[in-house]
Amino acid sequence: MPDDAPEWLTRAQFAALLQVHPKTVSRWIASDPTMRIQRLGPAGHRVRIHRSELDRGRPRADAAAS
Repeated sequence: MPDDAPEWLTRAQFAALLQVHPKTVSRWIASDPTMRIQRLGPAGHRVRIHRSELDRGRPRADAAAS
């Protein structure tokens, strides 16, 4: 990722970089309390994910299905 890229990514940006669906990112956020995120807005529905999370290992969809 270029150095001028944003430090905090939207769910859609994060999903696009990992080539997964944004709902998958939502599931990761729900299942991993150590994930580095920021909740925005009064209800906290808007989420930003720190780009350092891109370096963490994520389960592949086909591996999770088996």
